Amino acid sequence: MTELLLKYFRTKQQEVQSEKRYDTQCPFCSMQCKMQMLEQTIVTRKKYMTIGKDNPTSEGRLCIKGMNAHQHALHKDRIKYPLLKKNGEFIRISWEEALSHIKENFTKIQAEDGVNALSVYGSASILNEEAYLLGKFARVALKTKYIDYNGRLCMSAAASAASQTFGMDRGLTNSLSEVPFTKCIILAGTNIAECQPTIMPYFEQAKQNGAYIIAVDPRETATTKMADLHLKVKPGMDAALANGLLKVIIEEDLIDEAFIRERANGYKEVEEYVTSLKLEEIAEMTGVPSDQIQKAAAMFGKEESGMIFTARGVEQQTDGSAAVRNFLNILIITGKIGKVNSGYGAITGQGNGQGAREHGQKADQLPGYRMIENEEHRLHIARIWGIDETELPRKGVSAY
Repeated sequence: MTELLLKYFRTKQQEVQSEKRYDTQCPFCSMQCKMQMLEQTIVTRKKYMTIGKDNPTSEGRLCIKGMNAHQHALHKDRIKYPLLKKNGEFIRISWEEALSHIKENFTKIQAEDGVNALSVYGSASILNEEAYLLGKFARVALKTKYIDYNGRLCMSAAASAASQTFGMDRGLTNSLSEVPFTKCIILAGTNIAECQPTIMPYFEQAKQNGAYIIAVDPRETATTKMADLHLKVKPGMDAALANGLLKVIIEEDLIDEAFIRERANGYKEVEEYVTSLKLEEIAEMTGVPSDQIQKAAAMFGKEESGMIFTARGVEQQTDGSAAVRNFLNILIITGKIGKVNSGYGAITGQGNGQGAREHGQKADQLPGYRMIENEEHRLHIARIWGIDETELPRKGVSAY
């Protein structure tokens, strides 16, 4: 009798309260932290919360955005079905009706104004597979040359700078696990404390281990407060500031001659240009006192290891690519690239800025970093897609 009663109460308890767990990841920033959504049922009411899940990047940490990410998916106003405006109001229609409506309108537009009357704007937040399909959809289904993506206005400046400097487009050349052990860090135009808070502990550990941190930012932020030296550069003057740092490093003979001789090209041209500049003019132009420029250059140049991280503050400028190249030159002339606890990191804002480029969303690129104006590359992709090379559009224009 007692066992029957216990079984009855256990069954009732399970009916009253149950819990389901769903493995997922945060959609917000480039960290893409792993997490679990918990769905608790109490009687007939469901309650949701999100907890961090251990992973190599953010080690189970979540920020306030991640902890509340599920609210977007569960919000009562979330659009879940196709809606068509009729007589000034949106009404729900089937997917078949929606696709038919899109086809009819797209066909009409292109019949009247040509295939390039339609354009596609991609995203740095979508998956590799989605980026690939979007590029193929634009060029094969729509046959339009106009496709680009929102990364054009941010990380693509870092990508082009890395491609020109290293011959390769890569987000980070070193691992995050090395950050706590580097001796000097330059954070240029990045506010990781508020924008990528789940990797902030790596930089805090570096500071605890004695690393000297230099922040380049016109504003005072939670990140600049952590820094040992805050260079309050005038907006848009990052390229000039980096040249000032280069000038001091070269003139103070803080360069790695062996590395430059064995691994670099074009040093003489850079040396000739930056040494012709006047530090006082750079200080006036950038708003950063010359003694601070000298101190930052000396600290980075003298240490055995160092890292430079850039983000939107440096890249979202008309000379963003040049600014990043100048910062990369600092790494090269000091030999702080391709070695332990040294390197470059482009702190992206979204989860897949690199994959979005690699898989063909840029106006001038096909999947796999193949260039759309390169005849060999065009033939290769055309064969894969089962079309004639002449059917592939030529280069479109950038989102900018």
